[in-house]
Amino acid sequence: MKLKRIAPFFTLLLPLALLSACGGTAELDLHANWYVDETNHQLIKQETETLTYDVTYEPGKAADPFAAFEYETGTYTTILQERASLAGEADWATGTGYIYETHLTISGSYKIVGGEKTSFTDTIDSRVSFASVGEMLRPIKSEKIFHTTSQTESRGTTLVTYDYSYTATYNEKLSETEIKIKDLRENVSEEDKLDFEKKMKLKGSGTFLDNEQILLALRAIDVSAGFSFRTVNPVTRERVSVTLVSAAKQGSYSGTFVRNGVEQDETALQTSTFAIGYTSKKSGMTQALVYASPSEKKYRNALLEMQTTSPDGNGTFTYRLKKLETFDQ
Repeated sequence: MKLKRIAPFFTLLLPLALLSACGGTAELDLHANWYVDETNHQLIKQETETLTYDVTYEPGKAADPFAAFEYETGTYTTILQERASLAGEADWATGTGYIYETHLTISGSYKIVGGEKTSFTDTIDSRVSFASVGEMLRPIKSEKIFHTTSQTESRGTTLVTYDYSYTATYNEKLSETEIKIKDLRENVSEEDKLDFEKKMKLKGSGTFLDNEQILLALRAIDVSAGFSFRTVNPVTRERVSVTLVSAAKQGSYSGTFVRNGVEQDETALQTSTFAIGYTSKKSGMTQALVYASPSEKKYRNALLEMQTTSPDGNGTFTYRLKKLETFDQ
């Protein structure tokens, strides 16, 4: 099993940053800002919110002059579904909650000087189930499926495709998680399979969130006050905390959106811009996040823009919100 060889397009939609480790943390004060008025929602309507983003790529100034990746405009979609009952998500799961899905699709090509261009399409799909805000968005189960393309370790003309799934399941007390990585490729030798299983105790105090919830959960947090919560880093498979890397800055953001099927005039929104990171022994990808402020009721504290550094460090991917179908239309 050579898990260390995985180097797909966007293993995470979350930065890795060098931070000092921390101990126990207080429970977060969470609010369902994806509603106009969260007090009127019992999740029994089972409505759905859908946000759609364009994903663009900009090569960096230090890009490899002999080999290069190019990307067409991709699509990133998030779907938040109310559930009147979470029965079926786990043997112990009951009560109301949510299913949150994300779907990323982007096509590109890779060419080395003097060689032929190789085209590919990458997809990453995730699904996570969790309880309501009243139960601190307690995670039940998450799964992420990757079909991703990267260079070989020799950085030659050959690309390698990875197909695998990452699953995390939690017990009722949220004191333990079981992680499973399954190689979905056919005709792979046992030596090269990416299969992996591990059970982990979730020690510590304070709010715990699954990695696949984080970009949504940030809509429920007052980021101006600072925060910290626990999670598991799916790359290193270790318990870590997440906190602000840079303090949130208030500002404005102008864009043109289609909201609930109606194209809006160019809109200037009040925003919070900040960066977050894992506690980690190694630094990694950085990421800038721009969220609509809670005062922008029509835009529900949504993620408006996100920038991430490409895995090879030679470019930037930018996600920009284009369409939103909200609760409480």
